[in-house]
Order: sequence, then structure tokens, then C-alpha cells
Amino acid sequence: MNYDVKNEMNKQELKLKNRTNLEITGVKKIESLNSEEFIINTNLGILVVKGSNLEMQHLDIEKGILWISGNIDSMDYLNTEKKKEKGNFFGKVFK
Repeated sequence: MNYDVKNEMNKQELKLKNRTNLEITGVKKIESLNSEEFIINTNLGILVVKGSNLEMQHLDIEKGILWISGNIDSMDYLNTEKKKEKGNFFGKVFK
């Protein structure tokens, strides 16, 4: 059996139950948190969870597991890729 380590490192699961309990795998680090927003560094990038009355219920960094409870309104990945600079012909020539 061929085991692909790269695929394991890019795996992540988000399980939202009744908009009040969120289970996240692939967690590397919690960048910041408060009762309205969690910013989480994951295997797939920075994940922002927003809501109200948010609380961390369980965290296991070794296994990469985080459980959050509260009223969850949104989950969004931040785009960390640098966008290509757009410019006109002369802007590129006289850089």
C-alpha cells in the first residue's frame, strides 16, 4: 500500500452541527480568538470563524483538532496568495 504523506497534510474536515458546534481538523495554531471571532492557522490556510458567544471547547494541537461552540455565522478562508500586479504597458516598462 502506498501512503501519501502530502495528501494527509492537506486534509481537513469542518463539521458544523446545528450552527452551534463546529469541529475542525487540520489545525496548526490558533492565531487569535474572542467571543466573536476565531482566526485559525490550518493545513489549508488561515480560517476565520465568526459568530457570537464563541467558546473553545477542546483543543489538541498534536492531533490538530479544535471544537468551537456558540452561534456560528460564517467560516471563511483568507486568500494568502499574492495577487499579480496589474498595470499598463508604460508602468511595466519604467519599473
